[in-house]
Parts: sequence; structure tokens; C-alpha cells
Amino acid sequence: MTLLDKNQSIVQEIGEILKAQNKTLSTAESCTGGKISSIITSVASSSDYFKGGIIAYSNEVKINQLGVSSTDIEKGSAVSEKVAGKMAEGIKNKLQTNFAISTTGYAGPKGEKVGQVFIAIASSKKTVVNEYFFEGKRQKIIKQTVTKALALLLGKIKN
Repeated sequence: MTLLDKNQSIVQEIGEILKAQNKTLSTAESCTGGKISSIITSVASSSDYFKGGIIAYSNEVKINQLGVSSTDIEKGSAVSEKVAGKMAEGIKNKLQTNFAISTTGYAGPKGEKVGQVFIAIASSKKTVVNEYFFEGKRQKIIKQTVTKALALLLGKIKN
């Protein structure tokens, strides 16, 4: 089962809700490398609610395009609650959307924190960041991150 097959129904539901609410969405992806945007745009008429996204794989893009503070990255890490929140808020503001998703994490295979991921959902009311520890090889961690991010978004837009 492909990542798209696994998430097809949830992405369609997200689209239906956003269209019905006349709301828009954007993404800022690091560890997922554009996979969330790809799945969202696999649905016909997603341009009705999806404005676009940025693959912010480098710190330079996080800082220059999304407004993440270089101090936040230097003091902590690009993989942190604060950076994930700023990424989501940055893309939401840049593309003027109602909702935004961001992902940042260690997909591996090297490093001591492989599987640590932060997913943020920003709305006009607030930004919520969740931390996860996924297991498996790089592609499995990325797939788990995409699936969890879409589930979080669906929960957020339903409320």
C-alpha cells in the first residue's frame, strides 16, 4: 500500500471540510520533503483550498523564507518544538492561509535522535506542536510523520 493509498480518504475529507468552510492550507516541510503537499495535491480541485508550501530542508530556508530565528536554531536545534511552531506560523503568514502544517525531525539513518519529529498545526487561533518518536528506517519514519500530520490536521479543522 502506497503512502497515497493509505491517506487518500483522510486527504479527501480534509479537502471537503476546507472547501465547505472556505478555508485555506499551506505547508512547510523539512523531514517530509514535500510528501504532504504531494498527497494533498493528488486530490482533484485541491487548488480550491491548498495555496502551496515550502520544502525548508536547510536552516537557511527556515530562516530566510519562514522567519525562524537563527538564535532559536543555534541555541537548540532545527528539530525542536519552537522551530516547528515558527515554521507553521511563517508559512501561514507568508501565504496568508487559515491553516498550516509544518514538520521537522530526524528521519535517519544516522544520529542519536533518529525518529524524533515535531509536527505543528497553525491556525488563526493558535499553534499546536506535538513531538513524536517514530521507529524504523528513514522511509518508514517519513511515512509515519506524513500520516500523523494529516490526522492532526483533520482533527484541528473538524473543531
